[in-house]
Amino acid sequence: MNFFAYYLRYTSYLFKMQLYVVTWTFNSSEDQIFADNSLVEYYENEKDKNIIDGYERIAWLHTPQDGTGIIICKALNASILYKVFNPWREKHSMNWEFKPALTTEELVDLIKSKD
Repeated sequence: MNFFAYYLRYTSYLFKMQLYVVTWTFNSSEDQIFADNSLVEYYENEKDKNIIDGYERIAWLHTPQDGTGIIICKALNASILYKVFNPWREKHSMNWEFKPALTTEELVDLIKSKD
């Protein structure tokens, strides 16, 4: 294991990972069809299980009728998300948006801390 991988694994125990809502869109229906074939191969070969340290996928949701989808995940930082999703952006002309999010419990705690 290289130093960076070790560092990420070690720091993930020390630092709480940020929750993110990640959305994607395709630029065209042709890009979506090409990506569909890649997704089948990716899933059937269980490449979705081989994710980098510092990233945890919670939910992976697809809305193929309009070429969009949502991933709920945790990551140490946005650069980890870039490493996970950039290969799909490069190969399939996908647009990605990352939004940090709070759970309801975290939001309630934040609201109560204002008092």
